[in-house]
Amino acid sequence: MIRITVRPDLPLGTWQGMGGAITEASAFNFAKLSPQKQRQLIDAYYGKEGLDYRWGRLSIGSNDFCLKSYEYGHRPFSISHDQKYVLPMLRQILNRKNLTLVASPWSPPRRFKIIPKRRFGGLLKPWRYRSYAKYMRDWLDAYAKEGIKIRYITPQNEPHAIQIWESCFFSYRAQRKLAYKYLADELHDLDVQILLWDHNKKHLAKVADKLFTGSHVTIIGQKEKIAGLCYHWYNGIFPDQMWQVRQKYPDILMLSSEMCCGYSPYDERDWQNDANLYLRELFADINTGASAWIDWNLFLNWQGGPSYCKNFVKSPIILNEAEDDFILTPIYRALQSFAKFFPVGSQVVRCEFNSNDIVAVARRTKSGFEAIVANVSGRKQTITLKLGPKSQQTTLEQSEISRVQLN
Repeated sequence: MIRITVRPDLPLGTWQGMGGAITEASAFNFAKLSPQKQRQLIDAYYGKEGLDYRWGRLSIGSNDFCLKSYEYGHRPFSISHDQKYVLPMLRQILNRKNLTLVASPWSPPRRFKIIPKRRFGGLLKPWRYRSYAKYMRDWLDAYAKEGIKIRYITPQNEPHAIQIWESCFFSYRAQRKLAYKYLADELHDLDVQILLWDHNKKHLAKVADKLFTGSHVTIIGQKEKIAGLCYHWYNGIFPDQMWQVRQKYPDILMLSSEMCCGYSPYDERDWQNDANLYLRELFADINTGASAWIDWNLFLNWQGGPSYCKNFVKSPIILNEAEDDFILTPIYRALQSFAKFFPVGSQVVRCEFNSNDIVAVARRTKSGFEAIVANVSGRKQTITLKLGPKSQQTTLEQSEISRVQLN
């Protein structure tokens, strides 16, 4: 028997919502739609009847989901590249809803790196930390002039990855040095905070200890600029690692900043399996203290792109260019069911369960508590939910998401 225990004695804070990344690939596909369809797509993601997205992620410079590799002009600094696709889409979204925006660079400019290449990893020149922090400040100021406020910044996307696309390696010490010393100083007069890590969760407890202790951490006047950790899901969910971090660092913001599934041709059954992966990740994150969750590309085409380096993946909505339309995939429908049952502002409490066939999150309501349960197995499941001395039973069909009131 699958058992779920709701733990009101373990509150996890306020759920702040979901979001997606406004990549150049997404914006390029968005530009192919008619104005009417563009409005419908924005409603699907940001409307109350859609996913009610509240968060967004932007790239400082190019990433793997761009039409080409690029960096900004610096004499003077210019974001003119973003004016063609990214900023027009972003403005339409922000006209619909205010978002909490997170920005991340995938690589420093070539002139700042020991080997002057944006791709294939590399290292920041030791004497360029201040210049790199100033580069990120210039980008923030340029976006502010466009009326776009960034709330959080990460010093480097995937700092321990060496990729065929834009990437740069930073040791833990180098990440602390850049964040606490140079970037925090550069942002001292802005209402912008820093999120550390921005990479996978496999060793997140060790990562947190490395980044929240050591040299540069105790610099007076800088520590308050560090808001918390963000992370990606690509090498696993690791709820035990997440829970260790939440218990040891209860006051930090924990944000899932990137998730996606690898490309395969569109098929409802295949993509339903991916939808279940999304629910496993999303529910596990919330149940271990995450406050918000950001998907990767908002809007890709049938081939999972464009991606100049052919790193094709999936998105919850995909472009049907031939018919000036788009397809709401099973991933989208799973996230929509979750958004309907678990609104922004929910007061989260921890769930404990004894099976991988289901996932669950719980929230406090006016009349008691409510559990949101998803069957991510391939067969019908019967579940017993327990709150204190009381228990009740429910049955979920394959891939069903259900809301259970517990009083």
